Amino acid sequence: MSKQKNYSTAIHTSYGMGGFLDNFLTAAFTIRVIGFYEDEILLPIFLIGVAYILYGIWNMFNDPVTGYLSDRKTRFITRWGRRYPWFIIAFAPYTLFYLLIFTVPSSDTIIAFFWLLFTICMFDFFYSLWMTNWLALFPDKFRSIEERTKVGGFSTLLGQVGLSFGMLIPPIFITYGNIDSYAISGAVVLFIGLISGFLMIPGMREDKELRVRAIKMIEEEESESFFQVLKFAMKQKNFVVYVFVYLAQMMLFMLVLGSVQYWVRYILKEGEIMEMVISAAFLVGSVISVPLWVFLGRKSGNRKVYMYGSIFPAIIFISFFFISDIIGTIIGTALLGITIGAIWTLMYPTFSDVIDEIVVKTGKRKEGIYTGIRTFFGRSSNIIGAIVFATVHMFTSYAPGGSDQTGLALFGIRVIMALVPMIFYFISFLLIWKVYDLKPDKVQMIKEELNRLSL
Repeated sequence: MSKQKNYSTAIHTSYGMGGFLDNFLTAAFTIRVIGFYEDEILLPIFLIGVAYILYGIWNMFNDPVTGYLSDRKTRFITRWGRRYPWFIIAFAPYTLFYLLIFTVPSSDTIIAFFWLLFTICMFDFFYSLWMTNWLALFPDKFRSIEERTKVGGFSTLLGQVGLSFGMLIPPIFITYGNIDSYAISGAVVLFIGLISGFLMIPGMREDKELRVRAIKMIEEEESESFFQVLKFAMKQKNFVVYVFVYLAQMMLFMLVLGSVQYWVRYILKEGEIMEMVISAAFLVGSVISVPLWVFLGRKSGNRKVYMYGSIFPAIIFISFFFISDIIGTIIGTALLGITIGAIWTLMYPTFSDVIDEIVVKTGKRKEGIYTGIRTFFGRSSNIIGAIVFATVHMFTSYAPGGSDQTGLALFGIRVIMALVPMIFYFISFLLIWKVYDLKPDKVQMIKEELNRLSL
């Protein structure tokens, strides 16, 4: 029988800081990059879209291959483990490249274009390296339903704080129209990112039992090509549904958070400080909802709560076609935070359920490559989002850096902010309802089989 070792709350919290780092930099990235290059550097939105498409091509290979390589045996496993060394290598450069995105050496169009392309590709490379190994460690290190739910709760709660910090902190240092202020903001984000990465170290360390099991699993596994594993993964209906829901979640990051500065600047006609007020409303809503979703997840199962977390936000998005005032925006954002907290709270436990099913089917633990595939589709939201921004802005005649926008351009902001993510969330609801079948009884059977197989 495979042991279910329970770790301390300190280890749970340390591991959960990954949720903070992920959401903190993701929010800071998705909110700022397109607006910075479009409104401050004045890089044509078409070229921004091209840069993101090329980044997407890079992403197609970067994320899954990073996961595949991290699953393979290295000389570090015996002493440091399968995941920990990659995490140590990646987290500092990951935070550094965030700052470099906003330190454009020249406003020349060609230089700015290639600087954007290079920095976002390298930012994504190191993100994939640390994210893949952080998340891949979760189902292997935390085995019981109770511990997974607890650690998932910590990750989600800290992730919500990180998301809100990623929205709250940059506006403190940013002044619309002042390019240098974005670099100052980037340096602050870098510092916070490094601190949170160091706090993750205890949670990422792999004890002797994990290292021995990793070596045993690798030695017993037959070598499979990356494309063999990818082909198998795409045939697993529950994995595919989970990946799409994760994509929808990342689309919310990209489109809703990326629209905040446009919403504040042109819909509300307020200054940078209003971004902080909206972020605070989101923080309050999302944080207070975590205990509720943890309770419902334990009582009703992850699948049912995932359904709640997809249909309720889809309904709330409708209100953003009618909101034009500060109070309405704050209420709508708070409600959005409460409802999407369902998927965020159970994202990691649900991923573990999906991975456990695959492990039982294959008899192999290849969390790295499945995490890489998940990461690839999640990061694809950046490409899809950039195309949405570019297409809508071009067809609605958005005026970069302008003091005002036409009615059509304002409608375009609402389309990006509400319509597109609403569609993704509604499709997610249908997929969970009709396709995803990991109900509590099936999840329990899978766990019993894992124990029987000592996996």
